Amino acid sequence: MANVTLRGQSGYGLNDMTGDFPVHKILNSSSASSTFSQLKDRLLVVDFFGTWCVPCVKALPKLSALQEKYNDRVRILLVSNEPEAKLTSFISRQQDFTLPLVVDEKELFTKHFQPPSYPYTVIVNKSGKVIAIPSQEEMTAENIDKWLKEEEAGSVVIGMTNKVVNQPLSSTNKEKEIMEPSANRLVQLSQQFMYAAKTDEDVSGFVQQLRQIAMTDLRSTIKTDEEKKAFWINLYNAYTQVSLKKNPEQYKKRSQFFGSKQIEIAGEKFSLDDIEHGILRRSSIKWSLGHLKKPFPGKTEKQLRVNQLDYRLHFALNCGAKSCPPIAFYKAESINEQLALATKVYLTSEVKYDEVANRAELPTLMSWFRRDFGGKKGMLSLLRELSIVPADKKPAIQFKEYDWTLYLQNYKS
Repeated sequence: MANVTLRGQSGYGLNDMTGDFPVHKILNSSSASSTFSQLKDRLLVVDFFGTWCVPCVKALPKLSALQEKYNDRVRILLVSNEPEAKLTSFISRQQDFTLPLVVDEKELFTKHFQPPSYPYTVIVNKSGKVIAIPSQEEMTAENIDKWLKEEEAGSVVIGMTNKVVNQPLSSTNKEKEIMEPSANRLVQLSQQFMYAAKTDEDVSGFVQQLRQIAMTDLRSTIKTDEEKKAFWINLYNAYTQVSLKKNPEQYKKRSQFFGSKQIEIAGEKFSLDDIEHGILRRSSIKWSLGHLKKPFPGKTEKQLRVNQLDYRLHFALNCGAKSCPPIAFYKAESINEQLALATKVYLTSEVKYDEVANRAELPTLMSWFRRDFGGKKGMLSLLRELSIVPADKKPAIQFKEYDWTLYLQNYKS
């Protein structure tokens, strides 16, 4: 088995002082090369980017608009470790692509910052201090104004919680906390398996370990709903990635792919449907919009399933399609915070609210499992809670078409 260790981000964190290193190749820039210190002549936004990363690509128009607004006061720099030819081809296909793009094939940027997932953004002030690690939603003109105004005082730190605090934080920021290994050894095993799937390591050792767990050990170690959700969500996403990377042709027969009992854990064989609908959705019947439960679930399923269904799992499970939510590494200790973030990020990105027509277009997966969300009334309440729809509005709800195009490696913190 490959020696895979899952760890929190160990690169530059909040309040760390950055060093200097060469920047060998910058596309779409008047300067073909530079050093990191030379790039810090203004507030520097380092955005780790991948052409394969849907949220990264979606963020480009907003980043370009911010760069235009702040001109010579802010430098927005995309960084990718993909081959130069691929990045050049990507730029040529874009309309009005103006942002400089570092070709980090030697992974100097990646080594120093160690992004835990993509997209990943770091704000560095002119003195070289990391003053913020914002989410995409936090990349706003309002926050940039604050960073510009208070960067020298070091009093603004914006992280994954969408809060502003008035004193420095330690480098153990919220994102690092979420990415750290779980204290539960079996949840940690599921995280390691997920990490190996992401990095294309040999997963056979993890498959064997999962197969050889004693069922009594599984039941006694994965006891709480938090442990169950973290463990089974990680395994669902990992097995989906591994299986479809190995044989993408399976996706042409999706019903068979999701229904096949190809996953062996603790001596029992499970399908992806068993994990999703039996364990995580508490013995729900797949095609019933969430209204029907299995009349006679098996003994093992009843022993392993969650005690209470959590609709947020629909924003954590990735079935390999382009419309699926991105993948994160879930841990029991912070799963509620992680699922809340996953819900906010996915719905903020996917829901389209037409204020003039007073109409909201929602992801189709919410229609498939509408009872899990409390029907349209519950969906509307959620949209208001996330400020996607104004509190005083009651829009008509429609559902968007689902894009089943196979799309792997869609990871997010």
